[in-house]
Amino acid sequence: MVTVSSRWVLRKDEQGNPNGILESNRDITAKKEAEATQRKSEEENCQSEIRFLLLIDAVKDYAIVSLDADGLVTSWNSGTQRLKGHSAEEIMGQYVGRLYLQEDVERGKLAEELRRAAAQGHMEDEGWRVRKDGSRFWAEVVTTALRGAGGELIGFVKIDRDITARRDSEKQIRELNLQLIQQLDQLGNVNRELESFSYSVSHDLRAPLRLVDGFARILKEEHSANMAPEAVRYLDRILTAATHMGQLIDDLLNLAKIGRLELKRERAQITVLVKQAIAELPTEAQERNIEWWVEPLPELNCDARLLKLIFTNLLSNAVKFTRKQANAVIEVGSRASDGQPTNFVRDNGAGFDMQYADKLFGVFQRLHRQADFEGTGIGLATVQRIVRRHGGDIWAESQLNSGTTFFFALGPRSETSGEDRATEIKRA
Repeated sequence: MVTVSSRWVLRKDEQGNPNGILESNRDITAKKEAEATQRKSEEENCQSEIRFLLLIDAVKDYAIVSLDADGLVTSWNSGTQRLKGHSAEEIMGQYVGRLYLQEDVERGKLAEELRRAAAQGHMEDEGWRVRKDGSRFWAEVVTTALRGAGGELIGFVKIDRDITARRDSEKQIRELNLQLIQQLDQLGNVNRELESFSYSVSHDLRAPLRLVDGFARILKEEHSANMAPEAVRYLDRILTAATHMGQLIDDLLNLAKIGRLELKRERAQITVLVKQAIAELPTEAQERNIEWWVEPLPELNCDARLLKLIFTNLLSNAVKFTRKQANAVIEVGSRASDGQPTNFVRDNGAGFDMQYADKLFGVFQRLHRQADFEGTGIGLATVQRIVRRHGGDIWAESQLNSGTTFFFALGPRSETSGEDRATEIKRA
């Protein structure tokens, strides 16, 4: 379809009388189409601008403000009103410095932000901002310069977000980390002092202990024939106590030494370590009729010397506490728990009441009378220290007169409790 522009001209004769009409036509189809296209484009641009403004206004978590080149507010979304308290009518045309702390405006902070944004095109900052009611909030701010087609500065867009809660949380985390570091330093100092004390006391005790043990032996060996039976019994008790004290000193030294040893991790054959520990147990273990069950154990990345000491202590305990069993059974095995191997040593001995399990790994803590089962109360504390130095955990499950099982895992500690993990292993 063609669009025509028509023009009529009145014709006249030589005397000036009308004698006809001259019509001229011109095809303006292209012009009309161009005008229609332009109107459509303008309408679409207007609709796009409206949609964009509606979208900006719908943003609730960010304050989005447009400024002219002088820093006067030209647009104000609902998120800004929610965050800062001013309505659009109150702030439009006002200097954006109303939203800053007065001292920041006076020292040129806002002017510097706009200058940097104009020079760099974009700048980011964090700082205090003020609401209509005078309350403050910590804001994360992004300022972007707007330029015209010719490159001239026509204004800015500022996007603010309230991050007060995040800042407070980060500050609290930093303070807690600092407190933790200080507590760890204090704990390290206490541990070093305790180890030094134990080491010194143990060495200082050896000299008088040797004298007591030595003279008591001389009295018994050379003068017991001239002594009353009761006096000989007293000497025997002195010698027994001296032997126990010597063992206690040795255990204290070992405990202090473990705290200072540097771990030397390597791939170790755990089954081999267990068999070596069994072979080196006291004569009692070799002479008694004990049924040993040793399963194939996985290789572990550990300090082999210390891991052998773990098994030596746990197996010695098992031998000791199965002494009254006619058919003693001691089992060593491993199960997968929480994606890592968990080793265990199980016996059918005396066991203990689980309500006292929290005392099990304490230094000098004993759950049985010395008269029933000898010991120093340091062996399990030593075992726990070794396991924890490997970043692991150790726990026990027991029933009085029905045996005990010690579980330990090297590596990251499990989130589940020892009792829960023992149940998981049983199910496996």
